[in-house]
Amino acid sequence: MPPPSDPWATPGPGPERRGHGRGWLFAVGVVCAVVLTGVVATVVVLATRTSATSTPVITVSAPRSTAFRPVPAPGSVSPSPSASPTAATPAPSTSPTAAPQEPLPTASAPPSTAPGPDRSLRTNALYGVDLDRASVDCGLKVRRPKPALADKKLQPYLTEVVGCLTQVFKAPLAARGFTLVEPTVKTYHRRVESPCGTFGQSGSPAYYCSTTRTIYWPDTVDDGREAYTFARLGYVGLTAHEFGHHLQATTGMLSAYAAAYDDASKKERFVLSRRLELQAQCFEGVFLHATSADLDLSAKDSKELKAWHSYTGDEDPPKDRKPDHGSSKAQWEWLDRGIDSGAFADCNTWTAPAASVR
Repeated sequence: MPPPSDPWATPGPGPERRGHGRGWLFAVGVVCAVVLTGVVATVVVLATRTSATSTPVITVSAPRSTAFRPVPAPGSVSPSPSASPTAATPAPSTSPTAAPQEPLPTASAPPSTAPGPDRSLRTNALYGVDLDRASVDCGLKVRRPKPALADKKLQPYLTEVVGCLTQVFKAPLAARGFTLVEPTVKTYHRRVESPCGTFGQSGSPAYYCSTTRTIYWPDTVDDGREAYTFARLGYVGLTAHEFGHHLQATTGMLSAYAAAYDDASKKERFVLSRRLELQAQCFEGVFLHATSADLDLSAKDSKELKAWHSYTGDEDPPKDRKPDHGSSKAQWEWLDRGIDSGAFADCNTWTAPAASVR
């Protein structure tokens, strides 16, 4: 699938990538989950501009996927040797349908220094939230991706999942000084125009656009044998990974990521991208921990999710895949860490050893 269209490449009153433009800060983030031979990966596209007279304000940030992510990306929720699916696990599709974009933040503003909670990557106030003993009952019914939901039922169901995610995280984040706004879900047929670009049906099971705080979901992807259909928690997991990137946006981490990315070498940018995506994986796991009783999370679910992630790592084809999401092993390990712990402090990929984010 070609990358989403570049909002700065079109003429008009909006800012442009090069030359002149409006003198105020503009930032756009998009996270998409891209399926490659059963591989789901998220990409993040960020761009910002400032003028000498404007106050830096990051207005967007990025997903799943590997949006579980199975973004962003996100999102999103991401990564050494991969696990093998059981004999009962469906095989992934036989040919790659798309390639993930490399994150391309072209400029960035420094993280805000306004009074409030710590919004940095390494010591963010979110890490003080511990849901180890939490047990949230959203009354959410888990619907397997196979058979696929009817298109008209897809958006209402995904909105229920997002509502549960918001219910789990809103109060704990508020206690740390963050205002969590529930993102919107928009399913679409054929294609959709967004501030983050034009999205189609081919290859990408989900996109998170932070300018609109919206998860965009093509309504035909779940009709095929895509990676996130392998598990009972496929819909829930992919949504949770994209929501993980929404949490990164809410807590300022995406702004800090963009600032770090701007000054990084190509190799360092890949590492930053992996840390971002693996953290979204872990955030997804925190959600599954807090709702484990409600969702009836079982050892079988864990086995399915681990098999699923054996297809989502950077080590998989196609050959032009960028090392920006982490290996299948790392994706599963960070997801499992969140499931086991329930504490955001254990999702701090920004201080983790390099070996754990490969």
